[in-house]
Amino acid sequence: MTGNHFHVLVRNLEETLGWMETVWQLEPVHRGKTFAVLPFGETLLLLDSSDQDSQVTLGFNSASCDEDYRAVLSRGAISLEEPADRSWGVRAAYVKGPGGLTLEIEQPLEKPHK
Repeated sequence: MTGNHFHVLVRNLEETLGWMETVWQLEPVHRGKTFAVLPFGETLLLLDSSDQDSQVTLGFNSASCDEDYRAVLSRGAISLEEPADRSWGVRAAYVKGPGGLTLEIEQPLEKPHK
């Protein structure tokens, strides 16, 4: 078996979808009355209306962490952590998403040549 989707609870579905479209440029591939489905690589992200927000970090691959970080900030994202090289071999930055969402931009670092 392989994973194909996961659910995240959001208090304000319309606000969350608006933020995802404006800041992250991510549009639903399907919408229902109380949910929306967003593409997330080969996996799907389902946003479900709820009376509570899930606390979730969504990680995205990037060819240029710094450029993508600046782009989402220019579209209204709020920085939590600026791009920095991390001990696990990536350059990563974090921004505050709607509700309980944190979004991570992660770029693999080149391995040093020996």
